[in-house]
Amino acid sequence: MSKWHWIVASASSSVAMLGLVATSGLMVIANHFIDDLTSPNASMDEAAKLFGSWLVPNPEPEPPIELQRALSFHSRGGPLLRGDFWAQPHPAPTVVICHGYRVSRARLRNVAALEYHSGFNILLFDFRGHGESEAVATSGGTAEVLDLQAAIDQAVAQPETLPGKIILHGFSMGAAIALLTPPRAEVAGIIADSPYARLDEIIDRLINWRLAEASAGWRQPLSPLRRTLPAFARLLVRTSGLLFRIRFHYRLLAQPATAMRQWFAPRAKLAEAHQPIPLLLIHAIDDPLIPLHHAHQIVAAAHASHTPLEILFVATDAHCGAYGHDPQSYVDAIQRFVARYVGNDLENSRPSSY
Repeated sequence: MSKWHWIVASASSSVAMLGLVATSGLMVIANHFIDDLTSPNASMDEAAKLFGSWLVPNPEPEPPIELQRALSFHSRGGPLLRGDFWAQPHPAPTVVICHGYRVSRARLRNVAALEYHSGFNILLFDFRGHGESEAVATSGGTAEVLDLQAAIDQAVAQPETLPGKIILHGFSMGAAIALLTPPRAEVAGIIADSPYARLDEIIDRLINWRLAEASAGWRQPLSPLRRTLPAFARLLVRTSGLLFRIRFHYRLLAQPATAMRQWFAPRAKLAEAHQPIPLLLIHAIDDPLIPLHHAHQIVAAAHASHTPLEILFVATDAHCGAYGHDPQSYVDAIQRFVARYVGNDLENSRPSSY
């Protein structure tokens, strides 16, 4: 072998070895990120300064204990879920409340009490890996669709639920899950507060935020590398999505906007099988976690699928901050929406004082 051939071969081997080391390092980081992302019963406290804080309604009296019952049920083919059903004294529409990522149904009891006083039955439950439900890996949306389908089954089975009069009210991840869930005739409407349109973009934002935090103190010669972090974050998202599929056998990177288009695609069989479910879309204009362009993507998907759509965009910078910014406008928008689709049934079911 000539001298130059030996140099080229050595260089090629070195490059290949560096590539292998870099790839291995990326896989290790991606695995660590997936472990963190899917960890059950984790807290969002460390990211609170990025997401902002959002307010829930002031406490209303909860229904008497005899009108509350605990629920335990399995996700479709999956983990044990726990929740509560608050029954009106007579048949009424039912709201299924869907919490966000790394919170639990307990965070939304005030929301439940407010909506109960508007005349709804309430089904509150914890998604897998959250609250009192089984501590298995979470996915941020994809696997939790099975959880919501099981919760809808539970709502339908309650004797106080009026047929075809279920409203899904989701927040953040819970709102995205409501949009990802295949349409059902029992569901009369969806209230989606701050859903994402593409989970990969949100994961990319989270990774960039963490990388920025971790590299804030870098000095020469490392500081120029900070410019490469956004590209590294994108590569890490793709790698994480691949590894997640290998480990859990389903997709990580859920896309509610795409799902909406697919449910109601202009093809005869699908058009016969699914009718668009009316949607009230709520979003903070300066949401720091899920930017407003996600809401615009969902609006475009709603128009493309001929989904009846109402919009409440609010000038605040808190994730899920619409209620806290203007509680009355939030409540009024919801009341107008539900009146349009379950109006008479709701009027007839408003509770009197306890």
